[in-house]
Amino acid sequence: MRVGFAACAALALLAGRPAAAKNISITLAPTVEISGGTFTLRVKIGNGGDEAAQSVTPILHFQDRDARGQTRGSLGPNESFDESLSLSVSDVKPGRWPFRLTVDYTDANQYPFQAMQVNAVLIGQPPPPKMSVPQVAVDPLATSGTVRVRLKNLAGVARTATLSVLVPEGLDVPAGVPPVPLAAWEEKTVSANLINRTALPGSRYPVYVTTEYDEDGMHQAVIAQGVVEIVAAQSFLERQRTLVWVGAVLLAVLWGTVILWRVSGRSRVRPASDRR
Repeated sequence: MRVGFAACAALALLAGRPAAAKNISITLAPTVEISGGTFTLRVKIGNGGDEAAQSVTPILHFQDRDARGQTRGSLGPNESFDESLSLSVSDVKPGRWPFRLTVDYTDANQYPFQAMQVNAVLIGQPPPPKMSVPQVAVDPLATSGTVRVRLKNLAGVARTATLSVLVPEGLDVPAGVPPVPLAAWEEKTVSANLINRTALPGSRYPVYVTTEYDEDGMHQAVIAQGVVEIVAAQSFLERQRTLVWVGAVLLAVLWGTVILWRVSGRSRVRPASDRR
């Protein structure tokens, strides 16, 4: 049985490569199939940029299992190749389960990058999930920041959700999000710390959030995505540039006022002239 992603069309991934005269843009066109207890992912991997990607390696991640594809030495502009990755899921209970597809590669300078897509595969015939993630918000990131996730319980029963924040290599989420208890119909915002390890300024990275829970013998997962822009780190003076300018203007006004007061005071007080 072939099972489609939420979006099966070719997807241009935010692969972490900064905007420049030359760029690498990894695209993925995946389909998945569950048959005989085996999860098979077939994907066409392309390069929509104008620079060749080196050492291109696709990897399928499902729970604690990985399936690594063959490494392609070079993937030039407008080139593509097909890969098939398989994992056993015979011991996995029915439901909607998240998985990651990553593509490791380097540029001509051997600087490492990673493209990543997260989606869910259906095992059996689970009903639609009764949970939503309306927002994944991340401010521009230099060194460290926060991912804010808004989630909503779409059912009249209380439940506890498990959240994971997934990012490509180059970024890091150092601590997991504790389980989130939700009352019936409750909406709640939670956050996680995000660290920039090696991402270059000018890059744009995807930030995925998986929200999971169990109900009626089925596993459910909701996938949401945000984007973080990587910016250059700034000094204290650069970060406080507006305050510095305001302070300088106020100081100039104050100094000018003092000078005018002293000049006007001297003109009003003059010594009396001697008369004989």
